[in-house]
Amino acid sequence: MAEEFVALCPVTEELVSQLLALAELDLTDDDAIEARMREAGWPDWSQAVRGPAYEETPDVPDATHVTPQGHFVTCDGDGSLHLPFAYLYSVDGGLLDEDCWGTLPGWTSEEGAWRPEFDAHFAAVVQRFTDRLGLPNHDIRQPRYDTRYVSWRLEHNALIVGQGPEPLSYHQFEDAHVYLVSRTAKDAPFPDGERMRALLTT
Repeated sequence: MAEEFVALCPVTEELVSQLLALAELDLTDDDAIEARMREAGWPDWSQAVRGPAYEETPDVPDATHVTPQGHFVTCDGDGSLHLPFAYLYSVDGGLLDEDCWGTLPGWTSEEGAWRPEFDAHFAAVVQRFTDRLGLPNHDIRQPRYDTRYVSWRLEHNALIVGQGPEPLSYHQFEDAHVYLVSRTAKDAPFPDGERMRALLTT
């Protein structure tokens, strides 16, 4: 029988400030992004996961950086930055045979939690950014798929708080994430492709 879980790595006020500072930069400028991440104390992923905190953790997600709180961040010069902060998933001996998220440094998981708890974590992060940036420019929902993107159009970039199917699990699980994406880089990947690019760059 499947066990249901929701995992969380909190988005603190300090992390919100760090993400907004990154959002001021050209997301295709690797050197500037790397310097800002070093200032914020975000180590390189390969360096972080070799540390003692991860010795007892068999499965660690691939990323480029790790925040001091424990978020796995991917920022590889394509004009975007992806930071998941919550997951909704089942442990059933199929894709997952144990709770991998609850054992990661900085993360907690709640067995028996599902959609209401996951949505509440998402809403709390949307509120944190709303408190700093004002009301979002767009709130796009696809109720049939429980997918939602709340976005702010900033000077150079767009900031998106999104939730929906998690691609690395072949869409069997869901994640909630903060996504920064360049409004000017031609090949920067937008979550919903060209339709969202058109919406957030015009």
